[in-house]
Amino acid sequence: MTTIGTAHSPAPHATEELHLVSVLTQGLPVELGTPAAPARYTVPAVFCRQVSAAERARIEDPATARSLHEHASGDLTLTVSDRRLLIGDTSLDELRDGLATALAGALRDIGHDLSAERGRRIADAAARDAVEHDREAAVAAAAAAVRFE
Repeated sequence: MTTIGTAHSPAPHATEELHLVSVLTQGLPVELGTPAAPARYTVPAVFCRQVSAAERARIEDPATARSLHEHASGDLTLTVSDRRLLIGDTSLDELRDGLATALAGALRDIGHDLSAERGRRIADAAARDAVEHDREAAVAAAAAAVRFE
């Protein structure tokens, strides 16, 4: 079996944009290239890094597969399995003919959406912290104004 990457996978929150690097040929049906080859099958592809829980949820959401319907003629499924994406009910030909490009775009969109959501959460937390800081300062000022003379 071919190993890809290093012994240490980046953390799920790594800054590297999630993308697929290759098809895992060992996971393809052994009948490919023979008269007994199936028309549709699952193609395992290798991610560049570990997938976060949020990324996994978005990738496996049936809406993601539906968004790729114009590039796949079957009932496409997308399942994350460790560092692999199992692209179900497709073929190498469909992937070559546009599905791979569309899938790469979908992964980029998911990454951008999640990054924007993360940015909004960080901004919201900073705003809450600022409000709390102002409240604490106001309370401290009010307490300091009290004179026991």
